Amino acid sequence: MRRKMNINYTKLCLLIMACTVCYNEYLSYWVSHVSWPRLPSLDTVPGAQVTILMVADPQIVGNIHEPNGVLGSVQRWDCDRYLAKSYAWALSSYPDISTIIFMGDLIDEGSEADDQMFADYADRFHGLYPAREGVSMIYIPGDNDIGGEGADPVTINKMDRFDKHFGPVKAVHAASDNIDIVPVSRLTEHGVYNLTLKPAQLYTTKIVVAVSHVPVLPLNGKFSERVMNLVNPDLIFSAHDHQGYLFTADRETRHMKGDIRRFSRREESSVAEIHTRTPVLAEDTELGVGRLTGDIVEVVVPTTSYRMGVPNMGLGVVTISSAGDAVFANLWLPGRFSLLYSYGAMLIVVAVIFVVGKLLDLKRLCRRREEYSADARRKYESILRL
Repeated sequence: MRRKMNINYTKLCLLIMACTVCYNEYLSYWVSHVSWPRLPSLDTVPGAQVTILMVADPQIVGNIHEPNGVLGSVQRWDCDRYLAKSYAWALSSYPDISTIIFMGDLIDEGSEADDQMFADYADRFHGLYPAREGVSMIYIPGDNDIGGEGADPVTINKMDRFDKHFGPVKAVHAASDNIDIVPVSRLTEHGVYNLTLKPAQLYTTKIVVAVSHVPVLPLNGKFSERVMNLVNPDLIFSAHDHQGYLFTADRETRHMKGDIRRFSRREESSVAEIHTRTPVLAEDTELGVGRLTGDIVEVVVPTTSYRMGVPNMGLGVVTISSAGDAVFANLWLPGRFSLLYSYGAMLIVVAVIFVVGKLLDLKRLCRRREEYSADARRKYESILRL
């Protein structure tokens, strides 16, 4: 006799929902995490090598441009969770991180917000990106934070407000005894961003890393010239373009050399090895570092937010040695929209299974009633004939 398999459709629906949530909210991040590269040890001297995490264009969404009511709240909540979880995974994966740089555009509506709204956004931002004990936190303002793009002007009030909640920014940050981080800005040269004040605080014996929200070398021009003449960095990191790439230029002319290397999760390797100095020569022993190479490299870090309309989101992590060698890696993140679409597909599948299950249960119930009625008629047929 053929045995029928009974399926509990309600439990099946719950299982599908649980598996979808588990993958979307945990396993997808774990799958991305296992593909992140291990950073090599570049320095034999303890404490000379630094590891820096770069968070570009998080642009936490606000209240002005998002829908009102429940939909807007859900969108903000989901975007916040994506940013916070990505940050937490990166910190747990690279325990040697000593400096974290937020590369600008921290708040999507920062430049448009009033003082109270900006304060609320800043509190929310710090809740998503909490400081870590023993780790230096550097916040660079972007055009969405203080203005500077299109008809939205940079103002002293916006800059002071940013410094109040995220600063103050220093003209030069010492990442270690051998490495200095220098914030520069195309948006403004007010205060600590005044390039003419920086040379007095820099040393030829240190590796100099310039960080900017808006790219420096790809846009060239007077600002690029001033950065190269006054700061003369070993290496430049920037953001703003939302898509990551590596740009190499001649140190003297600032003209591009070779092709732009565009980062993508489809690359065989998401690691870029950069050499900013020649090996130490006998005449350089007093300086302790080699001479700068003829090329200057700028790395543009991809956005960490899935709301920026690009397919590849990621964080950037770089290890820099006291000799000027650097290894940069993109920490690619799961595509959130595909996961959100999977929720929609899951709801449709669950709804279909639930309805089909109820219809089959109803059909089974009707059949049992018919069988019960037939049995009852056969049982009492002889009595009914009397």
